[in-house]
Amino acid sequence: MNTHSDKVKLTVECTYDERAYIKMLAIRSHMTISDFILAHLRKDFPHIPNEETELAIEELEKGKGKKAESIQEFWKQMGVGPFGD
Repeated sequence: MNTHSDKVKLTVECTYDERAYIKMLAIRSHMTISDFILAHLRKDFPHIPNEETELAIEELEKGKGKKAESIQEFWKQMGVGPFGD
């Protein structure tokens, strides 16, 4: 989880009109300007799985792990949502 101390500030130079347009797009997406810009940039970030994810991928590639026949069964196995009760 990211905390405020994990963050740095980035300055973007643009015109008032550009800022207003970006702000309008962010608001329309129910996001802050920072979240809006980062959401678009993150698509191009390289993704390096952590150790836990790597182990899970290896497990699945070996044919192990849980299988679900439906989305309801999946959520039940995860213990989340209305089907996990």
